[in-house]
Amino acid sequence: MRNTGNPAPHDASGKGGRTGRSLALRILLPGLLAGLLAGLILPPLPAAAAADLSFGRARELLQERSDTLKASAANVESKEQAADSLKWLHGPTIGIGAAEMWGEAKIDVERSVSTPLGSMPLDIEDTYNFSGPRAAVTGTLPIFTGGKIGAAQKAAKYGAEEARAKLRATANQLDAELVTKYFGLQLALSLQKLREATLAEEDRELARARKFEKEGMVSHVEVMSVKVARDAAEREALKARNNVRTAKLELQRLLRSDNLGSLTTPLFVLKKPLAPMESWVEQALKSNPQLAAVEARVQQADQGVTASKSSWFPQVMAFGQYYFAHPHQADVWPEWLAGVGVNLTLWDSRDRAADYRSARATLREARAGHADARNMVRTSAETAWLNTQNAREQYSLTASNVALARENLKLKNEGFGEGLYTALDVTHARDQLLAAEVERRVAAFEFVVNYALLHLVSGTMPDFMNACTATDIIREN
Repeated sequence: MRNTGNPAPHDASGKGGRTGRSLALRILLPGLLAGLLAGLILPPLPAAAAADLSFGRARELLQERSDTLKASAANVESKEQAADSLKWLHGPTIGIGAAEMWGEAKIDVERSVSTPLGSMPLDIEDTYNFSGPRAAVTGTLPIFTGGKIGAAQKAAKYGAEEARAKLRATANQLDAELVTKYFGLQLALSLQKLREATLAEEDRELARARKFEKEGMVSHVEVMSVKVARDAAEREALKARNNVRTAKLELQRLLRSDNLGSLTTPLFVLKKPLAPMESWVEQALKSNPQLAAVEARVQQADQGVTASKSSWFPQVMAFGQYYFAHPHQADVWPEWLAGVGVNLTLWDSRDRAADYRSARATLREARAGHADARNMVRTSAETAWLNTQNAREQYSLTASNVALARENLKLKNEGFGEGLYTALDVTHARDQLLAAEVERRVAAFEFVVNYALLHLVSGTMPDFMNACTATDIIREN
């Protein structure tokens, strides 16, 4: 039997390679001696074994380490803080300001002058100096803005809702990807076991055929045919090992981990029938996070229309100002002012009608996208349900194929020993059993993946976790 493991490393270098090794030894020898002495003093630490990895634990690791989730969560925080920053827009705005001013004014002042004939009024021109510092507290309070403030607040609130819905959608999509990677590795490991077992049986079959050849019971050509089948089984085993390495690497990169441990959640199939398709569709239309994000965009577009219309309405606000520092010479300068103001834009440099039409078009686009998204969600839920149901039925039907192929192989094995069947008959029967076993495991994998997609579309991905550990399932190892 050929050695199918990794070849032993060897040095194909020439003299230059030997010189390099001598130099490396001179550099590393002191460190090696120090390490040897430390090993004599201190006992070596045991290698840390990787803990078993269930699907639930893998999901926790994914949620902790996923950069995509972190970015989506940061977007949620940004939108929520932006919405919080607008919650007091209806309240007053108060500020303090200071300025240094220069100027004077001549004011006619009527004064009374005493004369022998009595008091008589005189108009005297007086000069007032307004130069000096000014400091005041100012405040404004919006009274009516035509709905602009409310529209801004609601748009920000719906923006935060959209971000939260996108976060849920991202988390669900990562869960579905984890299902593919985790149970894909389980499938690869299961198929590797099948291929390794088949290779071991082919080795025994080849040894038996050679024994029968020596006894004159089979021809050399038949032995060669068994050898060809055995080599084909080895090639398939090598492919299975590579598939395991590839699937393991993909799961490691998804979980940001270089040491996974043993997977403990097997492939499974539900024993009980699926809930009716319409119930899944109804749940999807109600809970699908991507659909919720589209609905939030529709609400934002609607508030954009309200904000655009507000530019046609007058803006009414109250204002007040109190001066707590001004030159004492300016006796006519008021200490406080208060009032109500109205501002109505008669001509705007921006085309308000075009802006309103643009907002209406954006709203129509959002509503059309929402209708299309509902149709896509419905279609996806129906397709996922049909695929899940088909995979469940396919798995059930493979049981009879596996049972028949196993009995057929048993019959051919016994008949070969009695000369009723050839070694090729046995190999063919073994291939049939292998194909049935592979088909059964693939059907279980397709069920798990499509069942996860069904939960993904319906917005109930956490419920998939319960199914992985339920009691009413068939576990496929």
